[in-house]
Amino acid sequence: MNFLEQVQAAAPDYGLDILENLAEERGWVLEHLSNGDLVMESAGDNCTYSLQFTWSAPYQCLHLTCSMDMCLPQAAGGAVNDLLATINSKLWIGHFAVMAGFNAPAFRHTIMMNGTSEHKARELEDIIEIALGECERFYAAFQFAAFHNMPAQQAMDCALMECVGQA
Repeated sequence: MNFLEQVQAAAPDYGLDILENLAEERGWVLEHLSNGDLVMESAGDNCTYSLQFTWSAPYQCLHLTCSMDMCLPQAAGGAVNDLLATINSKLWIGHFAVMAGFNAPAFRHTIMMNGTSEHKARELEDIIEIALGECERFYAAFQFAAFHNMPAQQAMDCALMECVGQA
């Protein structure tokens, strides 16, 4: 038995177990998919986000995909790709991609799950907050680029603009 087989046999669902315990503590509703992944939804200011968690036993990693409820038009592919490059160059954690099949933007990140379950639960909770925050922050940028033909930098600048004062 090689090393990866030994690791896989030792802790087949470690990351998902930590996630389920965290969800129980926080009152989150998780759905089990037929492929073994876990999914939950979170309502944001812009849309309802779908968070999918996939466990990789060989690598002892938990992968998070936070999808936006937005179907990007095929014709906007070039503008969206430019926007992805612009956004991803600014991110410290995770990255955005367009999910094939759905043509929806999503924040993605993989967490190495070595360490204590308490420490990993806190890290997992942090990355969920980061994923939702980044999706909220850049939601409008995807709309500007995909539906209003705005250049990537302008779409990002408009999405990140902070209003000051009162009307």
